[in-house]
Amino acid sequence: MVNKGVPERTRKTIIIERLWASTILLYTFGATFVVWKTLSKYGVNPIVFFVIDAITSWTYGIATARLTVSVVRREWKSVRKWTWASAISFVTPQIYVLVAAQHAPADVYRIVIGVVSFLILFAFVSLLIQIRKSKKKATL
Repeated sequence: MVNKGVPERTRKTIIIERLWASTILLYTFGATFVVWKTLSKYGVNPIVFFVIDAITSWTYGIATARLTVSVVRREWKSVRKWTWASAISFVTPQIYVLVAAQHAPADVYRIVIGVVSFLILFAFVSLLIQIRKSKKKATL
């Protein structure tokens, strides 16, 4: 069923979404390694982290790809939906880390919060760059 006024996703868009989600899923392996090496001694289970992060990484990848397309197309209702989906899927593994860590030094919490803050900033800047690239392509 096609929504009136909402362009359909093309095969190219679907492939890009899946590639982006797959790339983010690869990040999960690195993040799990870091959790295993640094946070497992504080009660963070790397396997639980991996499962949570793997599930939410795919969702995050798809959501951020669709968020970018929705902003470029000025589909503000979709922008709100995909913003929430990407935000929730992004913070879920980090919330697990903060909740599961027991007796960790304050520096561990500061580092986790710092990394999350940096990644949020990075995601925001990346989104802006993608929107600008898309707008430039549209005007060519």
